[in-house]
Amino acid sequence: MPQLDRVIIFSQIFWLFLIFSTLYIVLTHFFLPLFLKLLKSRKQIIESNSLEVSNLNEKAILKQLLIKQKLLSKLAVIEAFLYESYKFQKYFKNNQQTILIDEKISIASINYLLYCDNLILKNVLLYPKFLNSKV
Repeated sequence: MPQLDRVIIFSQIFWLFLIFSTLYIVLTHFFLPLFLKLLKSRKQIIESNSLEVSNLNEKAILKQLLIKQKLLSKLAVIEAFLYESYKFQKYFKNNQQTILIDEKISIASINYLLYCDNLILKNVLLYPKFLNSKV
């Protein structure tokens, strides 16, 4: 069989080892560090984005709590004013009606704050960070 001839097989083994060893050295020396840097940079980007998201979530929660506190304090002022008002007591003698009115006012104001607040809508990022830069 000519493919198993001793003269031919040794040259083929030599070139096989030479080509694979050079490819291995080139890949491990030049391309592997590039791939590792790429993976490391992607991991850092993901970590920084997750930290930024958690910071934004904390800020949004704090803003929501502040808005709820302000809303409750203003509703308490309105409630006190309405209870002290003689005209209000004259028209609504039943306390159940005032509770219904207070509930409707609070639901309307909470819905307005949740869905129509421009400050909250401006804080929602819809594009990559470089497109949100303010000029």
